[in-house]
Amino acid sequence: MAGISGIRFGGIASGLDTESIVRQLMQVERMKVDRYAQKKQTLEWKRDDYRDINTKLLALRNSAFDLRLQGSFLGKKTTSSDETLLQATANANAVEGRFEIVVKQLASGITQESNYTSDTGIVDDKLVAGGSFKLNGVQISLSAGDSVAVIAAKINEVADQTNVKATYDTDKNLFYLMSTNTGSEAAINITDSQFSDVSFLQNVSSGSGQNAIITFNGGMDIEFASNQFTFNNINFNLKKADPGATVNLAVESDLDAIVDKIKAFVENYNSVMEKINGKLTEKRYRDYPPLTDEQKADMKESDIEKWEERARSGLLSGDTLLSGIYSNIRMTASSAIDGEGKYRTLSSIGITTLAWYDQGKLHINEEKLRSALTEDMDGVIKLFTATQETDGSDGIATRLHSTLSNSMKSITEKAGSASSLVDQSFLGKEIDDVNDRIQQMEDHLLRVEQRYWAQFTAMESALQRMQSQSDWLTAQLGSMSR
Repeated sequence: MAGISGIRFGGIASGLDTESIVRQLMQVERMKVDRYAQKKQTLEWKRDDYRDINTKLLALRNSAFDLRLQGSFLGKKTTSSDETLLQATANANAVEGRFEIVVKQLASGITQESNYTSDTGIVDDKLVAGGSFKLNGVQISLSAGDSVAVIAAKINEVADQTNVKATYDTDKNLFYLMSTNTGSEAAINITDSQFSDVSFLQNVSSGSGQNAIITFNGGMDIEFASNQFTFNNINFNLKKADPGATVNLAVESDLDAIVDKIKAFVENYNSVMEKINGKLTEKRYRDYPPLTDEQKADMKESDIEKWEERARSGLLSGDTLLSGIYSNIRMTASSAIDGEGKYRTLSSIGITTLAWYDQGKLHINEEKLRSALTEDMDGVIKLFTATQETDGSDGIATRLHSTLSNSMKSITEKAGSASSLVDQSFLGKEIDDVNDRIQQMEDHLLRVEQRYWAQFTAMESALQRMQSQSDWLTAQLGSMSR
C-alpha cells in the first residue's frame, strides 16, 4: 500500500517500509557530507590547474636555461663538397672558415688468413695437443681437443687486451686473425708459441697497419691512427682516399640551430601566457557545483562531461597569485638589459608583442632576428646570457630563469607537486582538513543511521507487544460473550 510522500508501507507490525524511510532520512543527513565532498572536488580541481600551469612554467624555464648558456649560440655546422671522401662536424670552438682537404690514405688494420686443413696439428678441426702462445704479449692457453671454434672463442675473450679478434669459415676451412684497431700501432704478433705444427699459431710477426694521411689547406702530410679523428676542433670521418681530389670544407655558425632554440623559447613563452591569461579570465559558473556520485549515477557520460566542464571553469579567475606571476614574466621579458649596445631588448632583435588583446604573446620577425645574429652575434648572446658577476647586469634569459624559478616555488607552496610523496602545500593541507571533516561526518552518519534503526526497531517491538495484548484482550472478551 502507498503512503505519504511516496513512502511505501509494508512493516511486520507497523506496516511501514522501514528501510525506505531510513534511506530517505539519511539522504537528508548526507546532504551535509555531499557539500564537503563537493568542496574537496573543487579544491582538487584548483590544485590540478595550478600544477598544470607549473608544468608549462617548467618547460619555459628549460628553454630559458638553454638560452642563458653561451654554448647554445656557438654551435657550428660544416659542409663537405664531397661526402663520399669525407664527412665532418665541428665543435663549438672550431674556427669558422673554408678549408681544403686531401685524403691521401685511409687508416687500415691487419688481417691474417690461414687454411687450417693443411695444419698437421689439427685433425678433424680439433687440436691434437695442448699448449700456449702469446698474442701481442697476452698469453692464451689451449687444450688438446679444442675445436677451431673454441680456439677462436679463447682469442676473442682477451680481445680487449690484444686488440685482435678471430673468426673462421667452416665452408672454406679458413681461419682469420684481424686487428680491431687501425693505424701503425695495429699489430698481430704471435710469440712464444708451443704450436710449431699449426701454421696460424707459429712464431710469426704480421707487421703493422697503416695510418690515415691527409693534407690540410695545402700543408704537410698529417697522419692519424683512425679514419675518425678530431683536428682543429673539427671531427673528421674519412670515407675514401683520393690523392688527386680536393675536398672543400666550410665551417660556419649554425644560425638555424640558434633560431630554432629561440623559436622553442617563444613557443613555450606563448603557451604560458595563453594558459595563465585563459585561467585568469575564464568564466565562473556558480550554478554548476561538482556532481555527487548519486547525481552522476542518473546522468549520461556526455552530460557529466559537459556539467564538469562548467563546474571546473573559472576556479582561478582573477587569482592574485597567477596575476602576479603573469605580470612578472611579461615585465622580465619586455624590459631592457643594462649597459650599452644596439641589442638590449627582445624587440631590438625582432621579437615583439602585438596588440593588448593578444595576451602578451611574442612574435618573431625571423629576417630581423637572423640579421641581428649575423651582424653582432656577441651582442645577441649578451642580451640573453649576461650575468651580474661578469657583465654587471643579468640578461633576459638569466633573469627570466630566476623569475620562473620563484614563480614555480610559489605555486608549489600553494598547490604542491604531483611527484612529492607528502603534500604540505596550502591546498594540500586544506584538502586534508576536508577529508578529516568528511570522515568525522561519515562516522556521525553511521551513528545516526544506527539510531534510526534502533528507534524503528523499538517501535516495531512496542507495536508487536500492543498487538499481542490486543489479541489477548479480544480473545478474553470473546470467551466472556459465549
